[in-house]
This record gives sequence, C-alpha cells and structure tokens, in this order.
Amino acid sequence: MKNIINVALNLPLYGTYSYLIPEEIDDIKPGVRVEVPFGQKKLVGICVRVDKNSKHKKHTYKLKYLNSIIDKKPVVTSEILKLGKWASEYYQYPLGQVLFSCLPSKIKSGGDIKITDDREYIYIATGKALDSYFRNKHAQKKLYNKIESSEGTEVDVRKNKTILKSLLESGYISRELKERERKITKKIKLSKDQELAYRKIMKNTSSFAPTLIEGVTGSGKTELYISITKEIVDNNGQVLIIVPEINLTPQTILRFQDYLDFNISIYHSALTETARLKAWASCLNGEVDILIGTRSAIFLPFKNLKMIIIDEEHDSSLKQSEKFRYHSRDIALVRAKNNSIPILMGSATPSLESLYNCQIEKFSHILLKNRFHNTKLPSVTVVDTKVDTVRDGFSSTLIKGMKKELDDKKQVLLFVGRRGFSHTLLCNVCGWTSKCKKCDVHMTFHEYENKLWCHHCGLQTKVNFKNICECKSESEIIPIGMGTERIEKRAKELFPKSKVMRIDSDTINNISKLNNFINQSRDGKIDILVGTQMLVKGHDFPNLTLVGIIDIDSGLYSLDFRGTEKIAQMIIQVAGRSGRHSSEGRLIIQTRKPKHPIMTKLLENGYSDFSKDVLKERREAALPPQSYLSLFRVSTNNKGEGLIFLNKIKNIYRDTITILGPAPAPILKKNNRYYYQLLINSHNRKFLLQKSSEIREYILKHKKSNFRWSLDIDPIDLY
Repeated sequence: MKNIINVALNLPLYGTYSYLIPEEIDDIKPGVRVEVPFGQKKLVGICVRVDKNSKHKKHTYKLKYLNSIIDKKPVVTSEILKLGKWASEYYQYPLGQVLFSCLPSKIKSGGDIKITDDREYIYIATGKALDSYFRNKHAQKKLYNKIESSEGTEVDVRKNKTILKSLLESGYISRELKERERKITKKIKLSKDQELAYRKIMKNTSSFAPTLIEGVTGSGKTELYISITKEIVDNNGQVLIIVPEINLTPQTILRFQDYLDFNISIYHSALTETARLKAWASCLNGEVDILIGTRSAIFLPFKNLKMIIIDEEHDSSLKQSEKFRYHSRDIALVRAKNNSIPILMGSATPSLESLYNCQIEKFSHILLKNRFHNTKLPSVTVVDTKVDTVRDGFSSTLIKGMKKELDDKKQVLLFVGRRGFSHTLLCNVCGWTSKCKKCDVHMTFHEYENKLWCHHCGLQTKVNFKNICECKSESEIIPIGMGTERIEKRAKELFPKSKVMRIDSDTINNISKLNNFINQSRDGKIDILVGTQMLVKGHDFPNLTLVGIIDIDSGLYSLDFRGTEKIAQMIIQVAGRSGRHSSEGRLIIQTRKPKHPIMTKLLENGYSDFSKDVLKERREAALPPQSYLSLFRVSTNNKGEGLIFLNKIKNIYRDTITILGPAPAPILKKNNRYYYQLLINSHNRKFLLQKSSEIREYILKHKKSNFRWSLDIDPIDLY
C-alpha cells in the first residue's frame, strides 16, 4: 500500500500524472506546488489529489517518486481547484494548463513566493528588554529606545528593516497595523428605478442569484453597483468586479473610490508581475475589499468572496480567443453557484444568451429605463451617402452637425471601425493592391509611419510610392477605405482651431497614456475624439453631445450569424456616449443602406424589441442560444489538406450529431497556413460536449505532425 499523488503539469497534455510520495512526507495537500521528474526533466506541477494507501498494482507502469514539495500551504485553493477542474472538462483544455493560467507568472516557475509587505505598522516596545541582550547590539538598542520613547506613535523604520526583524523575532517589540486614514467620499443618491433595483437585489445576498441588469446607456448601473458593493463590504464580504478591457479599469476604480473608502485593487495583464503577485496575495489574505479586473481575475483566490459583478456582460472581450478559450462571464456563473453567492451582469445591450436565460427564468431581469441625469436618449440621423456624398469620410450633414456642437463648446466623437489610414492601397493604372504575401487579406496603410501593416500576421513593410507597383505610377496610388488616421487628418483640416485626438491601439498602448487621455477629455482639452471600439466601451464623457459613425456598412453584412447582434450592440453603445449629463445628445450614422432591416428595426423599435426578433430568428434556424455549438479549427502548410481531414471526421460522426461544414475559414490563408473549420451543433449541451470530446480524441490520434488544431466550446467569433 502506497501513498500516491496526482499531479497536473503545465503541458498541453490531457490527464494528470501519478507519483509515489516518499515516506518522510506525511502532510501534503491538494493545491500545493511540487517538483516531479518527467522524462529527463524536472517540472513544477500542482497536486490535484492525494490517494492514501493506494494499491500500487492498478498502475501498469513503475511509478517514480516526487522530488519535493514546494509549498506548505496550497497556492491553488480548494475552491479554485474545483473551478479549474470544471473549466478543464467543459472547455476541454488540459487541466494543468488551466490551473497554471490561474496563477501569476512568478508562482508558475516554482520559486519561493516573495511578496513585499507594503502595509504600514505601528511598533510598540513590549518592556521585556534586557541589558544583557543589547550588550553588543548597539544598533538594536538604539532602535529599541526610539520605539520605546515613541509610546505607540508612528516611527520611521524604513532604513532599519534588518534590525527591526531581529527585534520582532526576539519579542522585544511588537507591531500592529496602522489604522488607515479615512477619506471623505461622495454620498450616493439613487434614482427611483435604482432604489427599486437595489432593494430587489439585496433581498437575496446569501444564495446563488444570477441577475441581469439591463439599463439604457447612462442609466447609472455603476452607481447601483457601488451601492450594493458598499453593503456587501460593510458586512465583511469581498466583491469581484469584472470589466471587459484594461482601458476600463482606471475610470471604474476612480468611480468606486469617489464613493467608497475601502481597499480597492486592480488586476490585469498590463500590470507588472510583482504587482499581479501582490494583488493575488492580497485577495487570498482578505486584505482587498474590492477587486476590479479583466477576465483573468475570475480565477483569483478570495478569502470571503460574497458577490461577483460582470460589467458590459455582452462584450466579446470577456471570451478568451486563444489557447484556453474560456468565457469569463460563464466561469463567473459557475463560481457564484459553487459559492452560493449572487452575481450581477449589467449591460445596455445584453447578449442574447443572457436575455434568453431571463426568458426561461434562469436569471432575474431588472430594467433601468431612464437615464440617471434625466436626459433624453440621443436623437438619430441616418445619412444616405448615395445622396449626401462623402469626402474622406465626412458628409455635409456630419460637418454641419460637428460645427454646431463645436461652436457651442461641446465635444464630438467620431467612431471608425479600423485603425490605420486606409484598408488598402490601389493603383488606378495597373490595378495593384497592397495584399499581404502571407495572408488572404489586404495590408492596412499607416500614413504616420509610412508603412503597410497586416493586422493578421503582423507583417510590416515600408512604403516607397515610386516603386510600389509594376507600372510605377506614383501619382495614381490611392487609399481605399477609412481608418482612424485618415479621419483624424481630415477632421484637423475641416476644424483647424479644434483639438483633435485619435484613440486606438496605436496611440493608446499603455495605462499612463490611457489615463492622460481620460483626464484631457474630462477637462475639456479635447474637442474631437476619433477612435475605434476602445473609445466607446463604457466611457463617460460629460461634455460630449454628438457622435458620428463614419461608415457602418461593413458590419451590416457579416458572415457570422452573430453579426446582426454585434452591430446592433455597437450602434447603441456608440450612441450612448453622447448626451449623458446636462445636454441632449445626437447620433449621425453614415451608410449606403439607410433602409437595411437592422437599421430600421433597431432605430425604430429599440434594442429590446430588436433582440426579441433576432432570438426568434435564431430559434427558427436552430442556432444559439436555443442550441449549442463547438468549433474545430485545423491549419496546415498545404492547401486543402485540412479540409480532407475534417471531411473524414464528418463522415465518421455525421449520423450521430449535426455537423456544419467543413469549410475554409473566412480568411483561408494566414501567416502561410491554410485554415479550415467544422461546427458541431446540438440542442443538448452534454451530448455536444461528449461528441466534441470524441472528435478531439480522434484528432489527437490521427493528425499529422504539421497539423495545428483548436477546439472552441461556445464560440463567439466564427472567423
């Protein structure tokens, strides 16, 4: 009879590995890191189970002994271990890689967990000092006398940390946390709608209670979150708030700090590794009251988590699109259920999945129909660009609208779907276009850096207009399509006295630049904002009264069945940036298809009625949320090889489950590899997962060495 440990390794291998536990080790707990032999290497793994007095006979191979235990206490708590196992099984991703993705990088390597304690302490002399102890310890005696004479007041000990440690260990001084200085915060005043929502939510805070808060843009969802969070933290609970993107964390934390004097921390990938480790440890130790983070924060360990809030729950950024393809909102629902705590999901444009869950009464549904500042929703003008001709992205209607708002000292926002100057370059003589050599896409022209850039494989080339095409017609090279750079340039030409700022991933690539932009926009130092999705997600611009959508047509004819839902959400979210405070806002949409069904349904009936119509269409087409999907992607170096392989899979499984495809991916060639995909559809989630698992196993056994593949459960993007 042997004691055996099951270990999950940070490798792309399914299953765990068994090792014998040396007899001298008698206390090992699931969740600790261990070092184990693996082939000729020594690897760090995580203990997921301990089998005491196991019968060694059931193993058909000789087990090795583990090398050592790294931790005394688990770094993966029992709660996170349970959550990780569920995520691994549901998203069909190796357990070891799931568990290691829950940890800061500094813990993954296996070294000691060294976390600097930045908290402030008051040091007190215990009165036990002996002259004999201090006989040859003059520095310790000097510091002791200083602490003793302070009589419990604060003493600066930053330069004496080693001496201080010796005094603490000897017992001659003690310490206690310095009481945090309380700051004056604003008082929250809820509207009638918010008060009703608050009371409904607070009735059930001790059990699993998923609630969708659907509120028009500017309805005060954040103020509602703050009020609820205050109540939870006042009762010694911790609250986790998930936002879809890093650029939303600064303004979210500022809003909470305005109203709440609690320990608030942030967690996202742009932090330093040391900062992420500190945030992780603070959550685990119960030192953080409120944690605001992006999707990976859902795996942080908490001492007393009592509520989860998912802001902008519809946003596709909550779904990880590479490797471990999980959805943070769905993981949050499972975590809340495991812990019997409430979860709030807020959006002005809820996902159809959440609306469907409200229909079947899995979620409670709260509506906030009025704006917090009692302003009207923006008026909408649709510009037919076949009639009102556009020049460099601007119709006369948009120019007149901008002039009026700027003359009134108001802000204007121009939304553009793409960064760069233009989608491509074209030679009017020979027909040459700037197509990527590695991908089936055109390279975007970035005028400011004078380069062509493929936004799929990353290929970049400098532009020499004299020799760019075969006919060398330098004067005939023209830009096709609109990007943020082109709109910024034209806005400066049209309004030379106005301050124009471009906001996209090229100009805002770190937190300090983001904070600078937010401060400038709120201080009225920017007149015209030009940007992509980064600009419109959840931001509040008090003086902004006009929003212009430069060109919406590319989104009206998406290949993805979710395309109509996404473009509708984008329109509502973009429009919602205007007129949020004292002045009524305006939205101007430029399109060649002013009578498109999406435009008429959405603008005439609103998002609520629009979503009901789309849900009906999805039901008739047997598509999510009334059914479930999994997406297999295969890529190879040879064109057609992946398609043949996926066809074999279809022929094997076509009689047992609905299979859509296989087909070339919408972008067939990326970075010199050819992509093909196959969709599996079922009305039964468990059956879908079972068949997906069978196909996954088939791929693992039969794929060639040059194949790359992925499995996406509940895919958000089908391209």
